Amino acid sequence: MAYTSDLRIKNIFKDIHEDVKMSLKEFNLEDRIQLRIFDESSEDNKLFEEGGLSFKDPSTDNNLGSNDAGWTIDNKIPLVVVEGTFGTERGQFGDGQLNRFSHSLGVALNGYIGVTYVPFKGESYSKKDKNIPSDIKSKQLNVEYATIHNGMLTGALRICKSEKGYYLVMDPYKKGELTRLIVEATKEYFKLENVLDECIKEIIESMKKALGKNTYASRSKQTVYSLLNTHNQIISDWSRLFTQNYEALTTSQKRDGHGLLGKVLIDMHFPTNGKFYAIFIRLTKDEIDKMTKRRSKEFQYINNHPLIEVRCIDDLIFTDSLLEQDIRNIKTLNLLQNSRNDLLKKLQLAVNKGEVKLKY
Repeated sequence: MAYTSDLRIKNIFKDIHEDVKMSLKEFNLEDRIQLRIFDESSEDNKLFEEGGLSFKDPSTDNNLGSNDAGWTIDNKIPLVVVEGTFGTERGQFGDGQLNRFSHSLGVALNGYIGVTYVPFKGESYSKKDKNIPSDIKSKQLNVEYATIHNGMLTGALRICKSEKGYYLVMDPYKKGELTRLIVEATKEYFKLENVLDECIKEIIESMKKALGKNTYASRSKQTVYSLLNTHNQIISDWSRLFTQNYEALTTSQKRDGHGLLGKVLIDMHFPTNGKFYAIFIRLTKDEIDKMTKRRSKEFQYINNHPLIEVRCIDDLIFTDSLLEQDIRNIKTLNLLQNSRNDLLKKLQLAVNKGEVKLKY
């Protein structure tokens, strides 16, 4: 049987649990702290109160995704719930990391400590030439470094400030850090002297250090800082142009709903005057209606959230008809193989200048 990333991370959590129990022995609490963990992911998907490791968004009642492990008091009260991944060591160099953003978010929104456990810097093998055999020992394979996504850290830090619970991102290679967090959270629950606040503060400082001066979406060609309606009113100072088309969001081969949800969840937690507008420049009104009827859980969450306004290409008013036609012409284009960054940048500038407006 292959030693999968999922099995690896769960074995780490089991080892950490033993360390936690040893640390709590002097307080006679080792039997009060329980590790909820499953070999089968189908068990993870159940809601926490039903014996699983998933949590709902209190504002929408939507399930935000399962986690890998949870430390509980008497297997009833969630204390620290963790989603683990070695994605930065398995070729996730970019937005793919955001697929898991929703999992810990559900924990934080419900007032608990949610942790995403991921190496802040990982090594992955990259094969530049598709004709090279897939032998990992080949000298023609290159090692590339994947660092933790700025959006993951930025979104988590904002949630720590704005929500009832915490969204912490922790590096598995910082030995003892997660153990200490769980031990101090347990002591805090039982009203014993503890340094939980100090522990959380140190983790947040590590997140800030990893983020450094990098800012999420600062170089993106899809962010909108000044969205006007047809009455020339600024209705949002933080929204986004999304390039997913109908095929990418509905077919099993290209389904990008989970990644889309991760990006939206990060964006919607940015402070903004007005709603966050998710503008799908490669979807029409008819396609939005079809997706609504399909009841995809990711799209339903986005479409029904009170802080999000979903719009499409048909909702935009262009002063430049050629620009509009150029955008409509990329509807079915594979943007990974045929990059149109120049066109996306042109559209972004036009929206921010008020040359493209949203129908009132």
